[in-house]
Amino acid sequence: MMRTLLLLSTVAILSAWAVKCKYDGQDLDNNQIIVVQNAFRIKCLTEDNGSWKTEIIGCVTPDGTEIDAGQKKEHGDKIHECVKSESGQVSLKESKGRMAACPGGQQNGEEWQEKSFKFRCGDGGVVKFIACVGQDGSVINAGETGKIGGFDVKCEQHANGTITMQAANDPKSYECKAKDGSMKKNGQEYVEGNFVRKCGDYGQGKIIGCFADNVGSTIGVNQNVTHGDVIYSCAKDGANYSFKTYSLKAN
Repeated sequence: MMRTLLLLSTVAILSAWAVKCKYDGQDLDNNQIIVVQNAFRIKCLTEDNGSWKTEIIGCVTPDGTEIDAGQKKEHGDKIHECVKSESGQVSLKESKGRMAACPGGQQNGEEWQEKSFKFRCGDGGVVKFIACVGQDGSVINAGETGKIGGFDVKCEQHANGTITMQAANDPKSYECKAKDGSMKKNGQEYVEGNFVRKCGDYGQGKIIGCFADNVGSTIGVNQNVTHGDVIYSCAKDGANYSFKTYSLKAN
């Protein structure tokens, strides 16, 4: 917010009476100061030769604080500055002070979390990104790399303001560890019990079907395969997988 006042000229008069300044219909005594527009302090200056002038010497903030021209004061969460240009124009400028609250109402120094990211209310009401938070509660400071769920993850804020939390390494560079302790490379299929898994990104082995000794290929999820007098069924219900066999022989 800015309010501005400009005194366009200096007026001189000659009189046998006591010299007074005139401003906006008012007679002012020498060194008398008045406040105009509820924002500027005007001072009357007279000379013995009968000349006079009015001069802007400062500003007044909305709460009544007086500030000399060229100075600024901080009060509460606001900074007010009384600026005077070479042309004589005076402006009262208002900006956020160091203790100003952030747009969401958070106070200076307060921290909060939005989804997977932590922020702090910095000086001047500026929101500062400070960290990433994993689902397990692990915290990685902004600009650093840490582990979440056993994986190297980089927490970063980019030049355009975008914030990312992503794998520090190529997702396909991770290997999967099978139940027997063997390691499988990305894209490799392997059997665990009656299920067939495929090693995916970030070392996650995902079930892609079922395995049966008498069937020469993988039985797809939610598929049935008949071999001889036996039906082999591979099913998925929600997050659960099952493998069942049914005999076609009459009891």
